[in-house]
Amino acid sequence: MTQISLITGNAGKAREYASLLGIAVTPVREDLAEIQSLDVTEVVHRKAAEAYRLLGSPVLVDDTGLALDAWNGFPGALIRWVLKARGVDGVLTMVGDDPARAATVTTAIGYVDAHGDVQVFTGSLHGTIAPEPRGDNGFGYDSIFIPSSGGGRTYAEMAPEEKNEISHRRLAVNALRKGLDLAPTNA
Repeated sequence: MTQISLITGNAGKAREYASLLGIAVTPVREDLAEIQSLDVTEVVHRKAAEAYRLLGSPVLVDDTGLALDAWNGFPGALIRWVLKARGVDGVLTMVGDDPARAATVTTAIGYVDAHGDVQVFTGSLHGTIAPEPRGDNGFGYDSIFIPSSGGGRTYAEMAPEEKNEISHRRLAVNALRKGLDLAPTNA
C-alpha cells in the first residue's frame, strides 16, 4: 500500500497520518452518518463501511472517545457533542469534586480494504482529568486530560511532538501498522 484516502475535513490530520504511516494519505471530505454509541469501535466500524460504500476504494476513518470512570464510560465517543454543547468546563462540571477523576482516551481507526472488508484498530491511554484547564497546545479536551505517562502534565502542556509520541492516536496507528504489516517509519 502506497497511498490511501482518509475521511476528514482536516488536511492537518491527513498529514499527521501520512507521517505516522509513511504513505500518502489523501483527505476526503464526506459527511458520514454516525451512530450514537459510547464505544468508538462501533462508531468507526459503521463509518468505515459507509465510507467504502461511498468511495468504492480502500479508506481510513477514525474517531476518538473520552471515557470518564465516574460516569461509567460516558461520554465516550459522544465527547465531540459534549464539547460542542458545554466545552471543557462542562466535562469538569461532570467530574465535579469526585476524587475518582480517572479517564481513558481511545482512538479507533477503521480500515477498509479493496474488497470492502473492515478492520478496526484501537489505541487507549489511561489518565486523569485535571481540576482546571492547563496548557495552550492541542484542542478539544487536551487542556484537561493528564495521561498517566505524561509526568503530571496535560496534553496541552506538552509540545505536539511529545504528545504524538505517547498519544492514543499513536497507539492506534501502531496497531494499524502491525495489523496491516506496514514497515515502521522514523516518525
